[in-house]
Amino acid sequence: MATSTRKSTAFVPASRFAPMRTFSAVFMLGSVALLAAIPTPDPVQIQLCVATIATLFLMGWLRPAGGPFRSFISLLIVFTSTRYMIWRVTETMPTDSALSIMGGIFLLGAETYGYILLLLSTFLSVDVYKRAPRPAPLAPEACPTVDILIPSYNEPDDLLEVTLTAALNVNYPEGRVKVYLLDDGGTLAKRNQADPVKAAEAQARFEHLQEVCERLGAHYLTRERNEHAKAGNINAALKQTDGDLILILDADHVPSTDILSRTAGYFVEDPKLFLVQTPHFFLNPDPLERNLGTFKNMPSENEMFYSVIQRGLDGLNASFFCGSAALLRRKYIMEIGGIQGDTITEDAETALELHSRGYRSAYVDRPMVAGLSPETFSGFIIQRMRWTQGMVQIFLLKNPLLKKGLTFAQRVGYFNSCFYWFFPLARMAFILGPLLYLLFGIQVYVGDLSDFLMYGLPHIVGALMLSSILYGHTRWAFASELYEVIQSIHCSGAILEVLRNPRAPSFAVTPKGESLDESFVSPLARPFYLLIAIVCLGQVAGIIRWFVDPVGAGVISVLLFWNTFHLLLLVSALGVLYERSQQRVFPRFETDRDVDLTYLGVTVPGKMTDISITGLGALVPFGEGKRFEVGDMFQADARELGATSPSMLDLRVLSAVDRPNGQKLGLSFVIQTPEQWSAVVALMYSRSENWKTFRDRRAQSDHMGTKIAGLVRSSLSHAMNHIQAVSREVRS
Repeated sequence: MATSTRKSTAFVPASRFAPMRTFSAVFMLGSVALLAAIPTPDPVQIQLCVATIATLFLMGWLRPAGGPFRSFISLLIVFTSTRYMIWRVTETMPTDSALSIMGGIFLLGAETYGYILLLLSTFLSVDVYKRAPRPAPLAPEACPTVDILIPSYNEPDDLLEVTLTAALNVNYPEGRVKVYLLDDGGTLAKRNQADPVKAAEAQARFEHLQEVCERLGAHYLTRERNEHAKAGNINAALKQTDGDLILILDADHVPSTDILSRTAGYFVEDPKLFLVQTPHFFLNPDPLERNLGTFKNMPSENEMFYSVIQRGLDGLNASFFCGSAALLRRKYIMEIGGIQGDTITEDAETALELHSRGYRSAYVDRPMVAGLSPETFSGFIIQRMRWTQGMVQIFLLKNPLLKKGLTFAQRVGYFNSCFYWFFPLARMAFILGPLLYLLFGIQVYVGDLSDFLMYGLPHIVGALMLSSILYGHTRWAFASELYEVIQSIHCSGAILEVLRNPRAPSFAVTPKGESLDESFVSPLARPFYLLIAIVCLGQVAGIIRWFVDPVGAGVISVLLFWNTFHLLLLVSALGVLYERSQQRVFPRFETDRDVDLTYLGVTVPGKMTDISITGLGALVPFGEGKRFEVGDMFQADARELGATSPSMLDLRVLSAVDRPNGQKLGLSFVIQTPEQWSAVVALMYSRSENWKTFRDRRAQSDHMGTKIAGLVRSSLSHAMNHIQAVSREVRS
């Protein structure tokens, strides 16, 4: 509804067609809302309920991929949800006391939030734009010059060396690209700080990273003082560099070799383009994926945003800068005084300012960086609190609904991106709202079970169906709820802090490269214990009320249903909060590739099973009369392992385990030359096709019910591990 797929040999910005699509979308949504407002007697509503649910299940079985059927089912869902919200406002609000009225508004506010997001999702994501590739010009002189900027603060040296090496390996005409490390950990202020130990550490970092950059062929930059966090670091570098385009990479975002060849061409064709954003792809699991074991078969949390929402925004000239994996035109960045810094989400704030000036953005849906997710739940929450506070800051300080220069579609897109981050407050309202009645008898909802089934059931089924239609390949239903619950407790306080003082938050760097030596319970788990205890108490009180108050049994049944669901989510969250040990700092990527290794001049055929920057795993047949042992040395041509450039690599056996069909060897790279190091980095990170294949494989939605059931079982199983760990700690 928001955009449409177009193929053309001539370049035509997708935003050219946005006004027409916007008008038609708003007209259709408004017409459906008016139809939904028509009052009907109960028998007709029952017929509508049955017909709607039957149609939704039929369309769910047919699974329309796009076009009019997809739009029809989405409008039908908007119709049922609008009828539900009208019924909620007109028929179910309590009036018996001030506390009941406030409680009713409290719960209705959360439901209204969900309804607004449903409308925004329908507008933005029903029909998303697929941008045609625009390769960079073949003639070197036609290619814009590019500065690759890698801001750094406290990341490990070996992680920085990987990113720098990969950036230097990027395919682009010689002499047209330069790589810069922007070190905020070695500033003059840090080297001269009062604490002599920290000053010495900063000085050592300053000298070491200078040596690393000189050895690799990159440029080292730092500044006098650490002002305005990442935005200030980049702006200081902009004054010392001069490339036409700027590729910004986080310190842990390792680029593939084709990132410039697949993005720079858009700037040549569109002189008003200020941004080409690409997805963020993560090689390692986030805490939920690692602790519940879902990384290999469930789409990551950010897939919904990068695979659907950004594409929908792209067709409306509203896709925005996400801080990394993005190419920007220097001319327009300098026009607004550099990367913006009024909020702690400087990326989206910068894009908002440039969109308001009439410049355009583009989104290329191909993962071409491989980054690292936060390893611990604490690191994950630090990151999400920053995102939450930053987007709320933009909503308050740079309100896109009021900002001059934006189109209607851009206002909707930015509003959606800001408004979404109020979900912690809505989620807490959903959890606490039913408890007001179950525990204290404060009526927050008036109605009986039959009314709820007539109006509420189609709304719930429709909302789940819409989520499946729009995001089924990128976000599992229960996983989405679980991600929101684990963030809501801590992020709710972060939102309230911004509401009290919009300029209070400061930039917090996300920890990366952490290792977990042993399993442990997250120190952030305690608020969950309290909330689980309150919800359990509400469950017991609700069951008692159900028996002693037959008149209110209908309302109690509805509230108990939601309370039971929230209890399931909260207990499942304990599984995420039990941190499983992880010894490896660098992630290991699974693969399946036939390889030929050499041992003492003899070719040994095998199959590569996984690879990391430090080594690889291989399954080889038993040697004639010999078992390979720890310490044995192999050789391999890097091209044989998948690299694009020739280099002979030495590999030492670190582990050897007998399998029925051979030996599983753990092999470590023995790096002796810069060429070997460059080949190993290229072997791991050069091919964006690897990331695309992995992402697409996880997006398979077959047997979704079985997969979600498995996720629930895994959550509850790991929750038991959490409870057992706490019990052991209490006993000790």
